[in-house]
Formats: sequence, structure tokens, C-alpha cells
Amino acid sequence: MNWGILATGTIANKFATTVNAMAAEGERLAAVGSRRAESAKAFAAQYNIPHWYASYEELAADPAVDAIYIATPNALHYENCKLCLEHGKHVFCEKPLSLSAEQSRELADLAKEKGVVNYCGFSNIMNPANQYVAELVKSGKLGKIVGIQSNYAIAKPHEYFDVEWHTKKGSGPLLINAIHDFDYLNFVTGMKPTKVYAAARNTIRGNEVEDSVSAVVEYEGGVTASYFVSDGTPGPWNYDLAAEENTFFTMCPGENSMRVFGTKGSFGFPNMDLYYQDDDAYGWLQPIKHEHFDVEKNDPMTAELEHFVDLCLGRETTPRCTGDNALDTLKVINAIQKSAEDETPVKL
Repeated sequence: MNWGILATGTIANKFATTVNAMAAEGERLAAVGSRRAESAKAFAAQYNIPHWYASYEELAADPAVDAIYIATPNALHYENCKLCLEHGKHVFCEKPLSLSAEQSRELADLAKEKGVVNYCGFSNIMNPANQYVAELVKSGKLGKIVGIQSNYAIAKPHEYFDVEWHTKKGSGPLLINAIHDFDYLNFVTGMKPTKVYAAARNTIRGNEVEDSVSAVVEYEGGVTASYFVSDGTPGPWNYDLAAEENTFFTMCPGENSMRVFGTKGSFGFPNMDLYYQDDDAYGWLQPIKHEHFDVEKNDPMTAELEHFVDLCLGRETTPRCTGDNALDTLKVINAIQKSAEDETPVKL
């Protein structure tokens, strides 16, 4: 497929590198578009892209481009996706597709009308370890799932916030980082969230956007998840540093970012450790058994890109992350925002 890249920010570099590495599979960078001509020209030179444009509109109108990767700030995703879909392009957009459930539904309907794929990038679920945990939960080996603890505690560099949009609503850790974790929580439990309680603060930097959030999410079937996210708290208790998945980060393995608690056992991720007791030796006077699982690692972005291409070419028909999946995740984030703002529980 011939790819276009819309915007030239940090995440676009990872994507361009991934596509170039898949040249033998028929993937090709055909064009890049930016609102600044010098940025588009420099990006094109860096990644050997034959065409560059000084506007998103020109990129979307290029008849040689089959699919477009959206790498703009969150607040622009809706209008950028809509532009590309209206030109009949397949769209691979970094999460979220938009800032509201209504806009995301509109994009899904437009993609269906145009007969193209509109895919939301949640690469975590392409990690074999994540898929293993989901299968473990489904198998019943943990018993009835009672609760989940999840964290994304990390420190973003001070200069990260020199970029103005990083300080504005819609660009905080909820929509940048937590949205991945909640997509994964929905994936692991296989259940729909029903109610949210949350508190958000901006006490670290005083920016318009939140810098820490605590939330409790209730799922159908009685499962509860407690969640904490902050981008101003140095620590290893987050997916990106613990999972050793993205080489952009300085890894800090050894700690879990999520724990799943069941009536027969509990599981720590990404360390992949199962702790359990048998029925005939159950309780605090009995020893706890331990099993560790080694799961093959992959590059989730490459796996996700391969899956997207298969969808576009009809080799696969069911997205790993469907429009409804992405919509359910966005609804949780929106509910957390509303609960924190109104200081009241929000039903989903």
C-alpha cells in the first residue's frame, strides 16, 4: 500500500520507520503533509518520501495515496480523519479518533459510507503478553474476577510542556496515556464499564489540563477497577517503562503496572506472574503457589500495521480494535472527565 503521513510530530517518526522496515511486504511511504512546508520537506528527505505537501488538504487529495496515518494533536483528530475519509482514504489514526463519542460515531458512519477502513491505534492489545492475560482471565483459572488495580505513574520531561497543546485540555495523561490502559482493561475483562467515580488535579504544574487522576470504574458483573495516572510522578509503575515494548523510553522493568484479583488466584502484569491456591489448601494458613510465564515479544506497532493492511486488502474482516471498542474506551475517558468536573459518579 502507498502511505501518506499527516503531520510530522514525534509519533510520526516511529510510524515512518515502521513502514520503511516493511518495504519487502509492499508497504511504501508515498507522501507527507504538514502545515509548514519546511517540516514536510525535511521529513520527506529524512525518510526518503517522494512527495511532500504544505497542507493536509493536498495530501488527502493525492490519488497515489491509499491510506493516511494521522499524527496530529488529539483535538485535531476528528477534522483530520473526516478530511481523509471524505477523500476515500483508509485512515489509521492515533488514539483517540475524536474527543467525543458523537464525533467518533460520525467518523465510523462516514467510513462505512465510503467503503474504507477507519482504524484507531491501540497498539497495546497487539502485544502477545496482553493477549495471553485476556485468555487467562477468560479461561477461569483466576476464578471469578473481583477487582483490578492499574497505574500509569511516569514523569514526562519538563521540555515536553514547552509545546503549547500539551498544556491544554484534551492533551493530558487521560487522553494521551490512560486511554490505552482503559482500552486494555476493557479488552482483558471482556466486560463493559457501567459507572465511574473520579477526581482530577493539576497541582503539579498548574496547567489548564490535568496532571493526575484517580478513578474507580465499575464493570458489569460486579468487577471494580481502581486506577491512578500522572505524568509528573517518577516511577516504574506504568505500562511503557515496565513492558519493555517501546524503545523510545528508558526501560525500568521489574514492576507491575496492573494486577488482576480473582477468587482462585491473582496475576501481575507485565511480569507475567500467577499466584494461586488450590481448593483443598485455601486461605492465609496455606502456601501460595507461583507460576511465571514467558511470552514471545513483538513490535506491537508493526503487528498493528500488518493487521490494518490486511483489513484494507480484505485479507481480514474483523478489526482487533473495532470502532465500537474504541468508542467504549473513549466513553470511559469522557465519563472520568465528567465525574471529576462535576464531583459526582457518572453512569455509562
